[in-house]
Amino acid sequence: MKKGFTLIELMIVVVIIGILAAIAIPNFVQIIDKAKVSSVKANMHTFQVAIETYAVDSAGVYPQTDVMTSYLPNNFKNPYTNATGGNGGAYNFGSEANAQGLVGYETPNPDGTALAGQDYKITGYGKDRLVDLILTPGTTQ
Repeated sequence: MKKGFTLIELMIVVVIIGILAAIAIPNFVQIIDKAKVSSVKANMHTFQVAIETYAVDSAGVYPQTDVMTSYLPNNFKNPYTNATGGNGGAYNFGSEANAQGLVGYETPNPDGTALAGQDYKITGYGKDRLVDLILTPGTTQ
């Protein structure tokens, strides 16, 4: 008598593995998306620390031009595209974040609400919308 698995036993095992994969793969994709959004939030915080460091070096004035490359770490990159650098790479200087993974840095227009260089707003963009976190001097909303 030969020992081994029958065709039906093998088919049952394949079906069970298929069911487990159908459950696990969507959860895995969802976890990857959450991790990328968390990375955008971490990038926002890193950008805020860099801006505050610049302000300490500049007598309390926040940057009005893109001088952040020397203040950001070398591994600062967009988690969705792995791009680095400003204005479309990993961050947008002077505008709100508007694409996946970007961190946006804005200073207020000189319209009387705040003096130029004394306020800022940092936004982040996740998979398909702005991240629910806006960073400003002294506050987190």
